[in-house]
Amino acid sequence: DLMDCCQFQEYQEKKFCDYLRTNEIAIFLFSIQIDILRWPEFRENVTTAVKIYGCKSIYGLRRLTMRDERGALCMIANATGAFFDLRQGKALKIDPSEFGIRYDEAEPMECLPRKIPIPPESGEKGSPFPVTPSSLDPNGHLTSAMYFAIAGDALPPDCRFNRVRMEFKKQIKSGHAVQPVRYDTADSRHVVDLLDDEGTSC
Repeated sequence: DLMDCCQFQEYQEKKFCDYLRTNEIAIFLFSIQIDILRWPEFRENVTTAVKIYGCKSIYGLRRLTMRDERGALCMIANATGAFFDLRQGKALKIDPSEFGIRYDEAEPMECLPRKIPIPPESGEKGSPFPVTPSSLDPNGHLTSAMYFAIAGDALPPDCRFNRVRMEFKKQIKSGHAVQPVRYDTADSRHVVDLLDDEGTSC
């Protein structure tokens, strides 16, 4: 829901969308942190919202929220997207003044660093996940929800968490397999490294 909300918000910024399409620019999720205050119940009505609060170099910054019917916060997230030149196949610095987007004031949250270090000790390998065309988004990338699901399946069965951080390094293509490796840290965190067929962190 949170990432769908990002897409819907993007569509509402017509001048911004036109700028991206005209210049063949895409926005790829670079990192996200989701803080979970309460899991909504099944069939509970929730409201999601997204605010763009900045643009730095190749990055666009968004704050996302999910609230219940009383307006109480269920989840809040900080997402960093990278602008990508589809013609040249590389990240792109953009000038926000060219498309006149309006920035919002972001709701406060504790934002941890984008980079997630992999513990040096050996991890526990989970079941490989084969990537098929149905797993991919329109850009040919494995969807964020699929990365989340693969990592979630690698967690201990009784694991309950209230914060998720994801750092995206390299896309995984159809026909490849994702190998999750889980590390359990001394401070009760779980780090799941998703590897491609060559053993590279994705």
